Amino acid sequence: MNKFSKLALVGIVAAGSLAIYASPSFAAEVGSTTSKADITFKDDDGTTPTNPVDPTNPGDNVTPTDPDAPTPTTGKLRLDYVSNIHFGEQTISGSDTTYKAKYDEVLQSDGVTKKYVPTFAQVTDNRGTNAGWKLQVSNDQFKAGTEELTGAVLTLKDATLNSANVSKPTNASTVILSGNSLTQDVVNAPENSGMGVWTNAFGKTIGADETSENASVTLRVPGETKKAADEKYVTTLTWTLTDTPD
Repeated sequence: MNKFSKLALVGIVAAGSLAIYASPSFAAEVGSTTSKADITFKDDDGTTPTNPVDPTNPGDNVTPTDPDAPTPTTGKLRLDYVSNIHFGEQTISGSDTTYKAKYDEVLQSDGVTKKYVPTFAQVTDNRGTNAGWKLQVSNDQFKAGTEELTGAVLTLKDATLNSANVSKPTNASTVILSGNSLTQDVVNAPENSGMGVWTNAFGKTIGADETSENASVTLRVPGETKKAADEKYVTTLTWTLTDTPD
């Protein structure tokens, strides 16, 4: 190969290298613009109750089967549900005795399958202010007509809060009601907690059925208290929801 041929070959290789390592070209911007996304909120009018949810699995709606279930409150901050507490028929005893409550019977979301859950209360806060709330309870003494179940004490313990939300309120692990109408704290949701739907259940559900008794909800009756046979003793529990947390 002569001198001129070698020079020509070098030139070809150099040109090829430049082609391989040349910087890629970019498309030139010819214009830009902006767009928006928006949302407008309106108040929950507070007229539609929130369905009760399973206190052991708050993602599932349930339907209580108690025909005398308490009436829910209305408003953006509302008390959706509280359990009636049933101790059933018990044999008269002359000794101090503690009775255990029945579990709540509810229907699962299919409207057919029964489930037994602990005594519970449910609160919904749809105000959007994150201002917090408080739930309290009181009771009078158990009575059958004019006859009073003197000294009877109703205890709700082993309380568990549950929600799909995470801004957790605080609850009293034990609530003791002596029939003296003194208000007891149940749940306190300080500012920036307690939004959405919350249940507060007393006790656990482990394979409960219609015969099961909830050891976390009890009634202690002194042996010396007068007891009339075949009479139903009833107490009224007053549940109060306020927008004034601690």
